[in-house]
Amino acid sequence: MVKLKCNLEFNVADRVLVMTRVRNKLCKSSLVLALLGPLLSACVSPSVNTQVLMPAKQSGMVQAKRIGVATLKGDTNGTMSDRLRSFVAGIQVGGQPYFTLVDLDRKTLMQEQRLSDSAMFDANTAVELGNLTTADTLLGGSFRPSYNRTRSQKNVQYCAVQGEDKCAYFKTKKVNCYAQSAAVELNLRATNVERGIVSFTQSYGATNKHSWCENQLFGTKNKPRADMENRVIAEVLSQLRQDIAPYAVTFNIKFMRKDASNFGGKEGVKQAFASGLDFVNNQRMPRGCEFFRKAAAMYDQSPAIYHNVGVCSETEGDLDRALAFYQKADRLTASPNKIIGVSLNRVQGTLASRSAVQGQLR
Repeated sequence: MVKLKCNLEFNVADRVLVMTRVRNKLCKSSLVLALLGPLLSACVSPSVNTQVLMPAKQSGMVQAKRIGVATLKGDTNGTMSDRLRSFVAGIQVGGQPYFTLVDLDRKTLMQEQRLSDSAMFDANTAVELGNLTTADTLLGGSFRPSYNRTRSQKNVQYCAVQGEDKCAYFKTKKVNCYAQSAAVELNLRATNVERGIVSFTQSYGATNKHSWCENQLFGTKNKPRADMENRVIAEVLSQLRQDIAPYAVTFNIKFMRKDASNFGGKEGVKQAFASGLDFVNNQRMPRGCEFFRKAAAMYDQSPAIYHNVGVCSETEGDLDRALAFYQKADRLTASPNKIIGVSLNRVQGTLASRSAVQGQLR
């Protein structure tokens, strides 16, 4: 990596020299990667991505469908409360809205105004309000944003006299440096109206920091405060998303490239297995799976074949069959295999979560 000296007085020659050195380094790196690329890809197991729907992390939200959001304490202008309402209303599962947002109209519910402005409402009041609004779950809590911008100074060297190909004489100057920090803390409490109990309480927080100095050659300088605050709020809402509704998780599943069986020395099996790897490596999963299943029909003692057929079943959504193939592959190994072990744990966990997801989607 080329080290860049802090410089308040970069002239044209300095800039050309720096950029030339950086370009040369990048070119050398690109050449090495180009030469090693085919060798590295030959050693890496092909893989496929698949998405699985997981249940909301907060079990108390399993039956929540009609949500009312009270005004958050500390949200002086109501912006965060409105944003939370929009976020909840915009959550989708399977391409459909998951929640129905219930409007807690303060004019209609004057007797409940104390509740709308409170940080944590009690269960009795929540039940009363829920009956008035037909909400089954109420969200309330507090919101605390913060933003800071500070300035400091530091000594940096700069080129006072430029030589033919390098700096002949350096001097030192003080430069101003700045730091920005935006943070939010969101404390939420969900109350189940029908049962009159607290579903969950949780604190969410995020921080975004940015710093720069006046002599900086590359990169941005001052960031708009609104942009930094929006970023931390978005991060907090992303944390909340997985707590209150089913969410998709993407798994990267590796195929096995070989095993100790040598496919019984059968050339037809070897060829079918190799063709399967070639197809999946080129994003042709259906054709690859045809060859893996063909290999399994010809030879039944290969952990790699059964594991890869299990991957096909898993990506097709047949988790029970996938588990059976992974277990078969595991029984054919003389010692624990990492890829098979990961697949077993993954599909067993997904099966355990499936009933919870089905309950939430009813």
